[in-house]
Amino acid sequence: MKNIIIFCKTLAIGGAEKQALVLAKLLAEKGEDVLLINWCGNIIDTRNSDFIRDNSITYIGLKGNPIRKFMHFLRIIKNQNITIVLSYLTLANFISGISKLFNRSLISIGGIRTEKLPFYKFFFEKLTHNFLNDATVFNNYSAKSKFEKRGFNSGKIFVIHNTITANPVYTRENPCGEVVIVSVSRFVEPKDFVTALYSFKQAAGNNRGKKLKYRLVGYGPLEGTIRSMISLLDLEKEVTILINPPNIHDILKSCDIYLSTSLFEGLSNSIMEAMSSGLPVIATDVGDNRYLIEDGYNGYIVPCKDVGLIAEKLEYLINNEEIRKEFGNNSRIKIAREFSEKELLEHYFELLSSLCRQGK
Repeated sequence: MKNIIIFCKTLAIGGAEKQALVLAKLLAEKGEDVLLINWCGNIIDTRNSDFIRDNSITYIGLKGNPIRKFMHFLRIIKNQNITIVLSYLTLANFISGISKLFNRSLISIGGIRTEKLPFYKFFFEKLTHNFLNDATVFNNYSAKSKFEKRGFNSGKIFVIHNTITANPVYTRENPCGEVVIVSVSRFVEPKDFVTALYSFKQAAGNNRGKKLKYRLVGYGPLEGTIRSMISLLDLEKEVTILINPPNIHDILKSCDIYLSTSLFEGLSNSIMEAMSSGLPVIATDVGDNRYLIEDGYNGYIVPCKDVGLIAEKLEYLINNEEIRKEFGNNSRIKIAREFSEKELLEHYFELLSSLCRQGK
């Protein structure tokens, strides 16, 4: 397997972009000739630029109007004898699929990262998957199941979970005796911060002798709504909003419990980052959360919008420091065992080798 393109719409900060960069690094380290291509060459986060430079990844950012960029993309495939294109998200999937029409020997593999898409994106993904690309990699089984029921060719779907590196073990110290709960996500409706804040309010009300804090980390259109709700619930002293900070790992290190109240997910990178930092997790039963959280082992799985049960699980962890430590350690073990870079690379090599053998 030589001459591989990893193709993204942008290289802004995001889960798909992060996985694309990691895969490019791993394949290059394995001896493959890898080229990372960014459709919107002007959209690249400085942290991703640093990653590309530090890992000596060959990179091209496309420029110009869509037709010019597409013609450039085709020339790269031809001139560099590209045999495989691995793409991420709808636009890149569609473009790589169309490129196959100009080069029948090309193996094109799309990537879908969520279990829920707007209608127009779902339409293009289904068209691309069923009629253009040779395969599509989903990063979660929940999406695979739902998309198959809506007409995706099941024989061309492969599930490969994301990877993340477990952080070093460290001693979590809160000198003030605080118990800190944290959530990291975009501030959008599917993350259901209404349930999160009401659950924290109830847990705090039942534990007035405890110093409890809740940190909301992220950014998004509902920031103003969330701030208003914090004021309405009289939680200004307990809840802090941190807007898109660069040091999320350091923030997680200073926290004790991770909370996710999402209404839908794929495979949550935020939960994986919390686990890699040694946090116990309380999360709703959506997406592939059950692959990340073993109930009673490294956290708890709860129904969506169940304020009472979420508050109950929060209270239990708030009042049991040793359980928090045990669950947090189990989170790190699970990440290291099941979501390592080695696992990711092995799964991709198995898929690529299979497609090459079939002469796809």
